[in-house]
Amino acid sequence: MVTKRAIAAGVGALLAVGLLLPSKAPAKTQTVLGSVMITGVSPTDLSGVAAILNPGFEKSISQQIPPLVFPVFIDVDEDDVTGAVLTKRFDTLVALTNTTGSQLNNITLTLLAADGTTVLGTKTFNLGPHASTLIFLSDLLP
Repeated sequence: MVTKRAIAAGVGALLAVGLLLPSKAPAKTQTVLGSVMITGVSPTDLSGVAAILNPGFEKSISQQIPPLVFPVFIDVDEDDVTGAVLTKRFDTLVALTNTTGSQLNNITLTLLAADGTTVLGTKTFNLGPHASTLIFLSDLLP
């Protein structure tokens, strides 16, 4: 018959072994504080919102579009991949809508570093008449 004392000793031994084993290395993070610039369209052609999202917290920060240049913050873990998706601690989601009745071609989002000159990533796309799209800016990171 197994006693409570024997069970407690076994659990204690397992915990002690866990403390002695090497732990996982710190995560490799990629953090961007910068801005995104939208080119290829006039400010009257697009309407939208950019939201800085933090999974796990209820608060988010949003910016109405236009203007076509606005601040962003991204913090992702490059080594922690679930499927093909990076673990995102902070990300900026951009939702854009074509406000015209015609196709908008070659809309380009350019992710810039804090100095405003270093290009960290770009995405070029088309948007049909009155169509909308969602883009996570972490997808623009190299």
